Amino acid sequence: MTTAFIRIDASSYTSVPRVNARSGVALARALPRALPKDAPAGAKHAARRLRADAVALQDATRVTRDADASADPKRTPRAVDNEADALHAAVLRRLGDHELLAARDPGAAETAAALKAALYPRGSDFLRGDMLTQWQETEEWLAALAVGDREKALGALVGAGFVAACRAVHAEYGEAVGTTKARPPAAPKADVAAALAALSQSTQDLALQLVALANDRSADPALAAAARAALRPIDDLREGNARRVAQRATAPEPAPADGDDPLPVV
Repeated sequence: MTTAFIRIDASSYTSVPRVNARSGVALARALPRALPKDAPAGAKHAARRLRADAVALQDATRVTRDADASADPKRTPRAVDNEADALHAAVLRRLGDHELLAARDPGAAETAAALKAALYPRGSDFLRGDMLTQWQETEEWLAALAVGDREKALGALVGAGFVAACRAVHAEYGEAVGTTKARPPAAPKADVAAALAALSQSTQDLALQLVALANDRSADPALAAAARAALRPIDDLREGNARRVAQRATAPEPAPADGDDPLPVV
């Protein structure tokens, strides 16, 4: 009994299923393993190109991951700025609270008013400027604080811990904006998106080579059947993607391989 010849629709493979770095590398491992041993030279060349692009994607992913791991562990400038703003706002509030004691503790109220005028002549306006301006104004704040016994008096009213925290965050602020210490350059990252695009293209190229072989009536039937079977990893991925979209509300499936395993030699 002769099996009817059924052509594969090549349009199904003119674009490959969407992949990420991990699933793309996993697919690049599966396709060469499924490639018939006696496939024509064009298919073998496409498989070698796919493997090379998969290796390049793995390398790009590792470079980017290493760059992220070696990033400066210090807080972001914005986080430091937010803490500085909050601390100075708290000091101002505490000085304002002591001013309310004019009738009960006029000495404390007078000291609070004097410190407020000397240290915060414009209130909290300096906290609303750009970060470089705020750093410079805080330098002036520290210079004003060093006059006479102001630091001791401020610590007595608002708490020495607040004064120490203002000093500490200002030192970190200088490093964050680069005024007291040069900020280290960011570690270079690889273009993972470009590497992934190259991998997708080479996957498509190999798929079309397999389609052409499977549709070749003059080819050895066993070889054509093997080419059809070799397309199965792409079909499985496409079906899996469609299933996940349909079942998005359910628990996610296990993550695909991480793409770090050795690739088969074609």
